[in-house]
Amino acid sequence: MKKIFLILLILPLLFSFLNCGNTLEEETKEEADPKSKEFVEITEAQMKAVDIKLGRFEKRNLKTTVKANGVLEIPPQNKANVSAMLGGTVKSINVIEGNFVKEGAILALLEHPQFIELQQEYLETLNSLQFIKQDYERKKKLYDENISSGKEYQKTESEFKTMNSKLKSLKAKIEMIGLNPGEIEEGKISNTIPIKAPIHGYVRKIEINIGAFAEPQMDMFEIVDNHHIHIDLLVYENDINKVKKGQKVRFKVPNLADKELQAKIFAVGKAFEEDLKAVRIHAEIENPDNELIPGMYVDGRIIVDNYEVSSLPETALIREGESSFIFIKTEEEHNEKEEDSNGEEHLRFKKISVRTGASDNGFTEVIPLEEIPENSQVVIYGAYYLESEMSKGEAEHHH
Repeated sequence: MKKIFLILLILPLLFSFLNCGNTLEEETKEEADPKSKEFVEITEAQMKAVDIKLGRFEKRNLKTTVKANGVLEIPPQNKANVSAMLGGTVKSINVIEGNFVKEGAILALLEHPQFIELQQEYLETLNSLQFIKQDYERKKKLYDENISSGKEYQKTESEFKTMNSKLKSLKAKIEMIGLNPGEIEEGKISNTIPIKAPIHGYVRKIEINIGAFAEPQMDMFEIVDNHHIHIDLLVYENDINKVKKGQKVRFKVPNLADKELQAKIFAVGKAFEEDLKAVRIHAEIENPDNELIPGMYVDGRIIVDNYEVSSLPETALIREGESSFIFIKTEEEHNEKEEDSNGEEHLRFKKISVRTGASDNGFTEVIPLEEIPENSQVVIYGAYYLESEMSKGEAEHHH
């Protein structure tokens, strides 16, 4: 009976010892497996599905900048209002708003009887000049030989010079309205005149319709050359003494919100605008993109010193109370791409504790609290998805 009692007493203790051994073994495995606390794995398909993006630390100036807002502008020499020298009815329009045109391209055709009359007058003057020239040369020869009187020679010379001046004037008018005097001399009379682009650029406005009468000097088209677009920024009086020519400007525009562009100050205004309490600053855009349009609002930062820090986009940070974290893609030998039973490749990411500093324009200074490989790839978009996957994995493990 005592033996049975001892066996019953020892068995629970034995089971308890075995369970403790298993728990200790599991805890040891958990500590040995870095995936359990610091690492998370996802497939490439998951990464594409949730649009996880990778980037690297950037050196940026976040502390010594001056905020400035403004608009995109074009210099006067890169903007043209197109009009006609002579009025006429619009026969055709060869472009639409937004088209790119080269200098000299025909934008429209105008027609009017006065165009034909001008060409006719040019031919009549040309023919008359040829007759008067022959008479002038004949009388000049007689005068030089003392056969003709000086009065007749002088009268013919005056008529020749007058007619020659008239022909040059008509020729200049014809060239100004876009016609070729050489073709007219060959008998090619045109009942229309072309309206040509004075510069290359994009057609911004069209102010005419087919059949409408275009008055002389009326604005028919507006052409802008966006390649020479620049920024007009307003710097307020408290910051004016910090800004000077040659400084860099980082800026964003509404239609390219995810893209940061750069410019360089080429002129600082000398006139103080009393109503705005500011001075205008002009900055040339480096490598301008044709997507930039004059009149767009600009949110800019003028870099007034060269103090730069390691930074990441705000979207790269995981905030947990007063702590901050990022995820980096591991490149260690034992963490290379693995394949699961379905043949899908896995990517492994490590959660890193960081300290944050100054923030500006969507970027924050980030200092890792442990050593990480140089040029590490950081998750700059989709970090919270990895955090949720890690939490899900931990919950399943404890369960």
